[in-house]
Amino acid sequence: MAVTLPLEVYESFEKNLGREDAKRVVKTIETTISDVTEYKWKTSKEELLSEIRKEFAEIKNEYATKADLSLLEAKIRLYFLVLIFVIILTNSKALDLLYKLLGLVK
Repeated sequence: MAVTLPLEVYESFEKNLGREDAKRVVKTIETTISDVTEYKWKTSKEELLSEIRKEFAEIKNEYATKADLSLLEAKIRLYFLVLIFVIILTNSKALDLLYKLLGLVK
């Protein structure tokens, strides 16, 4: 990123240092500012990307994966079957209905 100092700065240096020295000083200052700005931009960019990656990793760990969802689905099915089994065993009318559906009682 090229930096250009205002003309007033060059004129001030030229008045005190002379034409050639003023050119060298202004060119050196512009180059230094450009280098520092570019370095700072790169380090800021890398720090920002690092923080974004860290945040993304934290967010990603908070959500369920397909494996988590499959395990949860299996547990829910198991709980549902156990609930049905308990209802049938503890309710005599449900047990009579089950016998009739299976054809065990006429």
